[in-house]
Amino acid sequence: MSERTLDLWAGLLIVLAGLFGLLYLIPNHIGDGFGFGLSPRFFPYLCVGAITVLGALLFINRLLSQVDTRRIEFSRRHFARLLLLATLLALSLVLLHWLGYLAGAAFLVAGFMLAMGEKRLSRLIPTAVLWPLALWLLFKLALGAPLD
Repeated sequence: MSERTLDLWAGLLIVLAGLFGLLYLIPNHIGDGFGFGLSPRFFPYLCVGAITVLGALLFINRLLSQVDTRRIEFSRRHFARLLLLATLLALSLVLLHWLGYLAGAAFLVAGFMLAMGEKRLSRLIPTAVLWPLALWLLFKLALGAPLD
């Protein structure tokens, strides 16, 4: 597969996922708010809209470009790695739902650090525990919007 073809598919999938978020997820799963101030939907719409536009720009740029770039090898090893990362994300979502933010976030950070090759427990454990805890405290105490 060429780099151009991969970029075309990536841009198309980003646009489709963004449209799904803009047209279904945000309107149906984020509340309207209280009628004053910024709506809780404002920043999700802003972020998903920007990502969708960037995906469309990637798609259009590669569609108009006639230069066929280098070949990219996508082997079973690459597919297995992608499947591993997707599984880590799915397990983290399940843990977030069942056990709460701290357990799910700690598992996600530790899992991705292990997948990237970090083996030193002296870095893995503090990072996987302290960063989610710091974010949890920030949202709960400073912002008054608990994550669980």
